[in-house]
Amino acid sequence: MAVTIPKPDKKPDRREYTLMVVPHHGKSVISARVPIKLIKYGVGALSVAMLLVGGMFINYRNTVTSANAEKAELEKLRQVNSFQVKQIEQLAQSTTALQEDMVRLNKLDAEIRRMLNNEDTGTASRSGVTRPSTGHSGQGGPSNLVKVEELNQLVQDMQQSAKTREQSLKHLRDSLAERNAQLAATPSIWPTNGDVTSRFGWRNSPWGWGSDWHPGIDIANDYGTPVQATADGYISFSGWYGGYGKMIKVDHGNGIETVYGHNDELLVRGGQYVKKGEVISYMGNTGASTGTHLHYEVRVNGTAVNPANFL
Repeated sequence: MAVTIPKPDKKPDRREYTLMVVPHHGKSVISARVPIKLIKYGVGALSVAMLLVGGMFINYRNTVTSANAEKAELEKLRQVNSFQVKQIEQLAQSTTALQEDMVRLNKLDAEIRRMLNNEDTGTASRSGVTRPSTGHSGQGGPSNLVKVEELNQLVQDMQQSAKTREQSLKHLRDSLAERNAQLAATPSIWPTNGDVTSRFGWRNSPWGWGSDWHPGIDIANDYGTPVQATADGYISFSGWYGGYGKMIKVDHGNGIETVYGHNDELLVRGGQYVKKGEVISYMGNTGASTGTHLHYEVRVNGTAVNPANFL
């Protein structure tokens, strides 16, 4: 089928076009006159339609792209949320473990304080637990996902508890340091090895007549046996002192002094600080002595007391 436009016999009307359809096999020719305005309107409508279709297509693509982006964002948020939930669960488990550690520290703190007699052995602990243990281990309750608010509150409570525990442990440390210093400065060990040949108090005179008051104890051993300080302190005297011979006196504070007499060699000098167990001299036979031995005294506020009470 072909479409032809025959030459007009006369000048055509510029306001319309003639369309002719020439069929095959000798059939009649079909012609039609179409106004130019109709063609213009059709072209305009077609242009508008194409613009509308193009706009719809662009809008569709933008909508699809936005929907895909939102879907990807939602998937990302879902993954982030799932990760955060796992983190919260792990944090909750860690917090629970820390809470159990705090409970154990509280129990240990209370036990040490009871040993030091620094506080009463009541049923209340510093963590707020007011019931003593009965030995039972029953537990239960429904499982529930922890909330962020509850977890934050638990962390705050643990932080406050940690501050309280820190202060308590610092106080306990200071108390232990004070007690250790007091123990270190209190005579509590033997000054040397050997046999006790004379005790504190009244005794038969070693010179063979009557009796006398012995203000310490005598410990006999071989010449040169090491003599050690029985507590921490400062050397208040080191030298020759009458019947004591070569003598050392140690000031331990709190009115307590120890005296070591009849030494052969003195290893310390006045003003020197010595520790408990430190060798300060060697046993000898100087001064008023009948043989190699150490004369050991403990004095409280200047008065000799029985050294056996400190051994």
